[in-house]
Amino acid sequence: MRTLLRGLTALLLLSLSLPVRAGDADEPRRKDDAPEASDKPALDKPAPDKPAEAKPAEAPVPPDERRPRSLDLGVFYVPWGMHYTRSAIGATLGYKIPLVQKKGVLWDSTNVTVGVRDVYGFVNNTVGPFIDITPIAFFRLQVQGAFDYFIKEPFNGGMRVMTPLGRERLAAEQIRRGRLTAVDWVNQEDGEGMDNPAHFRPAINHGGFRLRVLPTLQGKVGPIAFQYNFTGDWNYYTAPGASADDVYHDNFTFTLRKLQDFSHAHEVLVAYTAPVPKPGELMLGLGGRYQRVLGTGLEQLTLHAVAFGRWPKKFLSDRMSPFAIAQLGTNLIDPMWQYAFSWILVVGADFNLHKSKT
Repeated sequence: MRTLLRGLTALLLLSLSLPVRAGDADEPRRKDDAPEASDKPALDKPAPDKPAEAKPAEAPVPPDERRPRSLDLGVFYVPWGMHYTRSAIGATLGYKIPLVQKKGVLWDSTNVTVGVRDVYGFVNNTVGPFIDITPIAFFRLQVQGAFDYFIKEPFNGGMRVMTPLGRERLAAEQIRRGRLTAVDWVNQEDGEGMDNPAHFRPAINHGGFRLRVLPTLQGKVGPIAFQYNFTGDWNYYTAPGASADDVYHDNFTFTLRKLQDFSHAHEVLVAYTAPVPKPGELMLGLGGRYQRVLGTGLEQLTLHAVAFGRWPKKFLSDRMSPFAIAQLGTNLIDPMWQYAFSWILVVGADFNLHKSKT
């Protein structure tokens, strides 16, 4: 492209200079290029007209600088978390392609990222591909496919399908909103990790497939940023001796779902973005999240405060950017943990593995 622009510029300059060269050719030449007897022009002879001077060519407008493609790796660790997230480690590998090569607040962040993500939560693991599209600054769409696997040992995990008695009590609304010992399979009072065989079958190592679609609306007015997330979550699991309508305890969302079910969630976040040196970031906000599982009719409503920070300095030759997230809140509506205090701490880093030349 640059070569083409240089060629067009040279052609423009050449076309502007052609009339000047033609004017020079029409001027009568002096015989044998001999000098005049006098350097002064004759008084009775009019001075020849001077050729018109060429106007300097206007410099071409430089094109917008092309944004590079990049291969990035993100890793995180949850060393401290209560109930909804627990401890976990994860990694995301993604290849980012700029979508619109146009400067402006609506286009600077547009991109398409494709990659794979794996999150190991000690009692479950989810791995699969994803695509993340930002066609314009205020809208983002993520689609995630995954294979989920529930791990039985050594942390008393695994997939637990409800017994007929458990489903009967669930339908009679005897299991919901804060009845901790009725829903959870672990006896939380003595901490012995005892199962609840009346409501759940023995745990098994099993899993299935999951699809999540997450459209997001986002924006910023001055230092105030806001975001709305919608999550559509389909699960397609199987278990020996169970049908699609059997109910199990989902470790990923900590609620009761059918083995083949759908839930929708709505999350709103309003945050203050503090002025810090780039590439550092500091965001303090308040958020709320509502989720409903269609198959079981159970709902969740949480309110929380969140803080996000990114270190204002990069490491490893400007390829590593550390960050941290903290969240504190409570569950106003929940099958097991209503009004319980919840928290999470996440630390991680983003690594740029490759960036194309612009």
